[in-house]
Amino acid sequence: MPLTSDDREFRKKIYQELTDKPLKPGDPRYQPIYGHPGCEDPIQLLQDSIDFADVESLNLFSGFRGSGKTTELFRLQDRLEKAGYVVLYADAIDYISPTAPIQISDLLIILAGAFSDALQAMQIDLTHETYWTRFWNYLTKTEVMAKELNLKTEVGMDPVKAGAELKLEFKTTPSFREKLSKALGDRIGDLRREVEGFFEDGFKDIRKKRGADAKVVFLFDSLEQIRGSLSNEQEVTRSVELLFSNYLPLLHIPYLHMVYTVPPWLKFVLPGVNMVVLPCLRMWDRDAGRAKCEAGAKAAEALVEKRFSHQGLERFFGPNPFARADRLISMCGGHYRDLLLLLRETVLRADSLPVSEEAINAAIIRVRSNYLPISLEDAQWLAQIERERATPLKSTAQAEINRLTKFLDTHIVLYLRNGEEWYDVHPLVRDEVCRIAASAQVTSPPPTVTTTP
Repeated sequence: MPLTSDDREFRKKIYQELTDKPLKPGDPRYQPIYGHPGCEDPIQLLQDSIDFADVESLNLFSGFRGSGKTTELFRLQDRLEKAGYVVLYADAIDYISPTAPIQISDLLIILAGAFSDALQAMQIDLTHETYWTRFWNYLTKTEVMAKELNLKTEVGMDPVKAGAELKLEFKTTPSFREKLSKALGDRIGDLRREVEGFFEDGFKDIRKKRGADAKVVFLFDSLEQIRGSLSNEQEVTRSVELLFSNYLPLLHIPYLHMVYTVPPWLKFVLPGVNMVVLPCLRMWDRDAGRAKCEAGAKAAEALVEKRFSHQGLERFFGPNPFARADRLISMCGGHYRDLLLLLRETVLRADSLPVSEEAINAAIIRVRSNYLPISLEDAQWLAQIERERATPLKSTAQAEINRLTKFLDTHIVLYLRNGEEWYDVHPLVRDEVCRIAASAQVTSPPPTVTTTP
């Protein structure tokens, strides 16, 4: 029977509930998907790392695109604040372009400037000037530096206004940042001391307002988005790699617990680096038959019910709704974003209630098309992952890392954990990958055999 106007409004409401966006703590749609048997809670690990370090710490946090990183970062902030911490937040992309290389001088300036802005946003009075004013004073204290950067230093110039202009110039003019990086190239130690001094003053100002025993956490988000464009991807990636391999000790800030969100591929190029990476929700085990992981499936079902409500599930999928909804759940690969997309596409195609099998099939085909076509070379490479459940990296060469990162970011390759980490190919394309790889073996000409007379 044709859908009624009430049915249409129901579909519209569910479609909007399936929107993919970060969820703030307390949102009724949030469903914890970590912490069940065989799945560590990465946010608990980060919180414990901060708690146990007591005074200060450096923490690297990451997740591939669509893994729910920002939602989990909000959860960490909420838990820390409830535990009595003063938590400040900043987004790196508010200060730099994600398509330009980044130097250690850039990052030190950004950190102090973002910390200064976050203090003002929390209405914590600064005993001293803002960092941007302080930085302008630092740059103009010697005539040599001022000339190198072509800074105006007229007598009577308002340093507060000059600092604000410097902040704008730094954020919006790549050529100025490049010139600044060159000017500061042999002054990193001096710049670091200036930055440390500002953080120390800010920390004291926090304790004046929040108490003498206040502990401070600074969440610095979005460094993982620095990835370059098609024309300079390798240059930008290399700059990020050098930043964390050569200058990680400079990112420790006295008296503060620092949490940086970083590119997940750092774990491949910096063996031994201590970082927490969000895995996909494990929907199957690593055995040959990919036995269903019941705990992961139940977590995904609870997530779906939060979006539909139990009554909505039965109205949309019919009695015993997960007998049909589980088909979509099993095809998402344990990836939060893909699950929402599969459900949204199903809602769009539901021309009857309960939804038909034809609509579910059409939704799966539509989402699968996002991953296709797959080249023969890529299929052979992916088939190795499908067989071995491990990365096929033969080296940490940039091209190899970029290739793996591309497939992890697009979810074709899934990062999983159950004690140890492993990888698999997305169930939406797994059969297609195996088919393409197998066809190459069938169509390859037989090897030439020579006989000795």
